[in-house]
Amino acid sequence: MNTRINNVWTQIRSSLWLIPAVLTASVIALAFLTLFVDRYSTVARVLQDQWLFTIGPQGARTLMATVAGSVIGIAGVSFSITIVALTLASSQFGPRLLNNFMKDMTNQMVLGIFIATFIYGLLVLGAIRESEAHVFVPQISIKVGIVLTFISLGTFIYFIHHISASIHAETIMTDVSHDLEKSIMQLFPEKVGHDHARTKSSATPSLPQNFEQHARSIVAPSSGYLQAIDHQEMLALATEHDLLIYVQHRPGEFIVTHETLARIWPPHHKEDALLRKIAHTFLIGSQRTDEQDVEFALHQLVEIALRALSPGINDPFTAIGCIDRLGGCLSLLSDRTLPSGYRYDETNTLRVVAHPITMDGIFDAAFNQICQDGGACVAVGLRLLETFGVLASRTNTPTMQAPIRRHAQMVKDEMSRRIQEEADLQEVEKRYEEIQKRLSLPEHRS
Repeated sequence: MNTRINNVWTQIRSSLWLIPAVLTASVIALAFLTLFVDRYSTVARVLQDQWLFTIGPQGARTLMATVAGSVIGIAGVSFSITIVALTLASSQFGPRLLNNFMKDMTNQMVLGIFIATFIYGLLVLGAIRESEAHVFVPQISIKVGIVLTFISLGTFIYFIHHISASIHAETIMTDVSHDLEKSIMQLFPEKVGHDHARTKSSATPSLPQNFEQHARSIVAPSSGYLQAIDHQEMLALATEHDLLIYVQHRPGEFIVTHETLARIWPPHHKEDALLRKIAHTFLIGSQRTDEQDVEFALHQLVEIALRALSPGINDPFTAIGCIDRLGGCLSLLSDRTLPSGYRYDETNTLRVVAHPITMDGIFDAAFNQICQDGGACVAVGLRLLETFGVLASRTNTPTMQAPIRRHAQMVKDEMSRRIQEEADLQEVEKRYEEIQKRLSLPEHRS
């Protein structure tokens, strides 16, 4: 259930309506409160004589109409600036980065303040009364509206600064790398079930005989990206109904309608309600998220690097910045163990066989395309080898050493094939040999 709640919260955070809706509701309550105080509080009547200035009905209408009109105009300009920034970011760095702008709390807060001030001005404007028998000018409410106007003006100035900084390449790469670090910290330390190494037998568990032929299939109800899997709920269902569930996909993969999501054993479980509950643990949506998909954030940095290396842009410095951040994030994996695909209940009975990501898969997602496209650029290729050298010095686990060695060889071969300058090739060979020395050191890295 927590996985589903997190998935819904991720989608809500990525929308532009959340904070504006909350601020609008809050300012409606504030307007009714200040109008109530103006109308019924004797303290308000006493304080009206103490204000720096008071205003008549006609002036109050003009003032609040000006406040509402000017603020909604600023809001329109802000929306336009936001759309322009999203368009620039999409064309320069890739459309998958739009989600980062959408979930930016500052953008939501700015738009929310403008809309809330506009709504407040309309409510106070509608409360002003002038007749022969009764005149009501809510002085306290008007003063609060003036304060909100000043807040909106200050917010607009800050918004211009923020949106200008947010489309800077360094800012975007830093934000994406922070998301990647957060994904690594959340996903890989987490233990779901028990690792098979903890059981009495050290051998890798095997599936029952004839599992492929007779296991019952759980199919996808719709097409889309597998955003997350509720492992806790799945493990609970498997334990409750004495099942073995074999998961055939991992978050980030695209699923088509009626494709097999998982298989269950024993096959005699045919209750449709149970099958629907198991299928319900797979969260499928229209786009990928970084909730359980560490490759998604990796691909965002890779996309920025590949666009920077394209002939139309030719910006190796941005590509080098992406490589630096990829190396910094993957260095977090040097002292972490990737989760096992075998999940056990409290009695050490195998209940779920998942499809986990491997260290080879992580390195392939991070460096394969950059190695292929960056081999012709000496600066990019050398920085890749430098990054592999840093990673090699921080680990002594074979699962991480193997992909480092493989990708270093890939970069060396690609650069040897595409670069003709002898001095550059000697520098490549020097960096490559340094990586091999670091990988061969027996002592523990920290």
